[in-house]
Amino acid sequence: MSAAQRARARKITCVTLAFICVTAIGLCSIPSMGADAQPPGSQRSLAPPINHEVGRVEEVITAADEGYRFRAYVLTWRSMRIVVAGDPDQSHVTGDNLDLLVYRSEENGRKILRFATNTSASSENDVDRESIGSSASITMGTARIEDIVSAESDGYRFEGYFVNWHDKRVFVVDPQSAPAHATGETINFRVLRTGLGATQRLSFSL
Repeated sequence: MSAAQRARARKITCVTLAFICVTAIGLCSIPSMGADAQPPGSQRSLAPPINHEVGRVEEVITAADEGYRFRAYVLTWRSMRIVVAGDPDQSHVTGDNLDLLVYRSEENGRKILRFATNTSASSENDVDRESIGSSASITMGTARIEDIVSAESDGYRFEGYFVNWHDKRVFVVDPQSAPAHATGETINFRVLRTGLGATQRLSFSL
């Protein structure tokens, strides 16, 4: 091979290597779109506003006053103790798994956690068909806190209190999940009496 041919071969080799380097750099700059990658602007929510979950019934709380009935369940949910109000006609017992609706919301700068039983649509339709009217009234109650129930998930808080009202153990929920009162402190709360057809329900709230 002549000197001119060798020089030409070296030139071609250098150009080829340069092209390969530029191509490799370009490929490395492309964002990874593997199994764990997400397109720009998308982000998985850690705390959906409504979620379906399950809790285990540890205790059933019942009370009655002037024909109105209160029923609530003390549950273990995510290794925490919570209390959820139930339909007075429900028949869940200790040890049952209870379907829950978990609500997360923000009000006045507070992250609030709420729970409700996941009532089937068929049961709601049966109540509607049998309903002959509805009623509601609110009175005030006063009692001393015997026990505090609180839970926290993803920065959202649930708060409520067991009190002795009319010689009955009932649960008063704090809808704002404000800083907790202390055990032994006296609180004022609302006593809600609602009626839908033959179902007369009793509930308590700050």
